[in-house]
Amino acid sequence: MIRRRSILFLMAVLLSLTAAGQTPDAVVISHNESFTLQSSQSGVYKVSAEVLVNNENGVSQATPLIYTDSFRSVGTFSGELETGGRKLKFGKKDLYTQSISSGLAEDSFISGYSPSGHYPFTVRYEYTVNYKGGVNTFPVFLPLASDNVLLKSASYKLDLPTETQIVCYSSNVTPLQVSEQKGRSIYEWQVKDFQPIQDEFLMPSTREMVPMVYAAPKSFSYAGTTGTQADWKEYGLWLSNISQGTDTLFPETQAKLQDMTKDCKNSYEKLCVLYQYLREKTRYVAIELGIGKLKPIAAAEVDRSGFGDCKALSNYLSAMLKAVGVPSIYYIINTHNKDLMPGFTATGQMNHAMLAVPLPELKDTVFVECTNPKIPLGYRHEDVAGHEIVLIKPEGGELVRVGAYHDSLSCCKQEFDVALAADGSATVNVSRHLMLDYTENYYSWGDLKPDTREQMLTAGLKLHPEDVKILSESDNFADYGKCGRGFCPRKTINYSFRTLRYARIESGRIFIPLNPVSKRLPIQKKVRVNDIEIPSGYTSSDMIRIHIPKGYDIESLPESVSFDTPWAEFKSSVERHDDSIYIVQTLQFKKYRSGSDTYAQFREFARKVNRCYDADLVLTAKN
Repeated sequence: MIRRRSILFLMAVLLSLTAAGQTPDAVVISHNESFTLQSSQSGVYKVSAEVLVNNENGVSQATPLIYTDSFRSVGTFSGELETGGRKLKFGKKDLYTQSISSGLAEDSFISGYSPSGHYPFTVRYEYTVNYKGGVNTFPVFLPLASDNVLLKSASYKLDLPTETQIVCYSSNVTPLQVSEQKGRSIYEWQVKDFQPIQDEFLMPSTREMVPMVYAAPKSFSYAGTTGTQADWKEYGLWLSNISQGTDTLFPETQAKLQDMTKDCKNSYEKLCVLYQYLREKTRYVAIELGIGKLKPIAAAEVDRSGFGDCKALSNYLSAMLKAVGVPSIYYIINTHNKDLMPGFTATGQMNHAMLAVPLPELKDTVFVECTNPKIPLGYRHEDVAGHEIVLIKPEGGELVRVGAYHDSLSCCKQEFDVALAADGSATVNVSRHLMLDYTENYYSWGDLKPDTREQMLTAGLKLHPEDVKILSESDNFADYGKCGRGFCPRKTINYSFRTLRYARIESGRIFIPLNPVSKRLPIQKKVRVNDIEIPSGYTSSDMIRIHIPKGYDIESLPESVSFDTPWAEFKSSVERHDDSIYIVQTLQFKKYRSGSDTYAQFREFARKVNRCYDADLVLTAKN
């Protein structure tokens, strides 16, 4: 009877959503998680869920995924799929298991069950995961797997010994409820009637919008070690302690490194030599084995094998620098989010490790990406610039923020010189100027195949380029030593191509696109749900010179316009000088955030900009 009432209620919800044109991909009828800490080193995690899947986009929400490693193993697993009036049972034997990554040494796996049936179908499942050997963080509560999912009811419960204190961060859930039961502390969070998240252009980050709970014990045991994480200093001290002795190299290796750097005049030059050596000698491989998820592999082992993960490679470079008298600081970071979760000073939110190298001679600190040594030294790439990081020092962790670049430096400028023929064909010379994060796809430019280079240069053009030729290229990727803190990577590529149809011919007129690049700002016709957020500014500019074919003159030119708004500025100018037409179109986005009620103004701005990008100028034959 209870199940029948819930199905009737769910049908009513779906009918109302369908009438409003908002049918969700899936409906989470219930999703409940709990973790019981049995001791400092063991516990049981339990999950149960019931999900209605309406279409293929909703299948991921009904797919149970279970993560296991040296400290976690699958206990029980069972479920039921209801489709077309039939009920199909599935169990532990139906789980597939695969490695999380392609590492050479790891014990991290994911097990799951992929449901399928005639839509709509319902999936019910429950499973347990046994923890042993250490608990330094509790399971993360993230009941939504994708957007456009209606969540009717979800809960998360931690059942802990009373003496266990926690650090936690929660969002979009009911306030924490704490109760005491027979010497145990019960922490509970709930979610009710959480409406589907709509995927929209320039929306806030997912972390801000989804229900979530991150929690961990302040004091913990893990892989034979003990530590505390009431703040970043304490957690950093534990990481520093477990890494003791991993930065030692064999004497012969130290002697080799010292010989390689004997002619270097300062720390920067030594770093350049060893960074290049790291590039040539090592390669990145994910290594997730036991405590190795948090503790770097010994530098001597990396030196022997030539591979390692982000922790191992950062520690290896640190050991090499130490051997030649250059100090450095290992640090951890979340590359997806600039701000760390307030109050949650524990493992679980970091996903990367890097190395900070102070360079007094350049009055700067270099944040070195050891997993990709082709990134120019001195450049703070977009996954690092402006991010909070935790420096791991012998005295403990230190929370600092990496310096960000000014928005004006993020820029892509293209210059087109178009020799247009009367039949609409053209020979085009292009100069592409890239700055800051726009250069990031070009660090391995020299290693790319010719056809890949051609695709990168011509992607997004409205026309069909032929006979693409790279004429010249230059960059400043090795110039950090000359610039110090003011270093900004730049790349320029000059190339040419021919096209049989740059312009179209109609009734004796030549219709020429104002901009040869296909550019449009997405416009959403339906009511805006989310805030508008532009996390950082950037500039895109196109300058086009069109040589007027002999025997033709201008019939009409689009007007020059300028739109300045709180979120962006757009300028489009069209002028004639002698026998050429000069077009400049620049779109500069600004860091900005506003409520959904301002979207009507943003949409009108986008329409005006798109009309300018799509406009034509017209030539006509002279009498």
